[in-house]
Amino acid sequence: MIKLGSMIKWIKMSNFALLAISITIGLATLLWVDIDIGLNKAFAQETTGETHGASATTEKSSMGMGLLAAALSTGLSAIAAGIAVAMVGSAAMGAVAERPEVMGRSIIFVGLAEGIAIYGLIISIMILGKL
Repeated sequence: MIKLGSMIKWIKMSNFALLAISITIGLATLLWVDIDIGLNKAFAQETTGETHGASATTEKSSMGMGLLAAALSTGLSAIAAGIAVAMVGSAAMGAVAERPEVMGRSIIFVGLAEGIAIYGLIISIMILGKL
């Protein structure tokens, strides 16, 4: 049987994890609804003019999906980099407070965490270059 003391300790330790999970689920739900509504509008458009209906609709929807992919790669990598820098930066400052000689190595780790956002931006530029 689970003891009450260990249950309270687990609840206190997992507040941050529960907050992170709930924010992630909320953002995923919002993103899913937004994509679903956007795709319905993209596929329901009627074409006018001299172009053929099927090719124009396919062209518009593929352009929209490409822009969505570029936005997602930039946005999600920026969020991930922010979380990584928050975790690594706080740990690095704690390590520097105890041993000042590890300052150089800790800055390298924070820079590696910031690289996540740069990689996402590069992927977005590559996606936009293909459109």
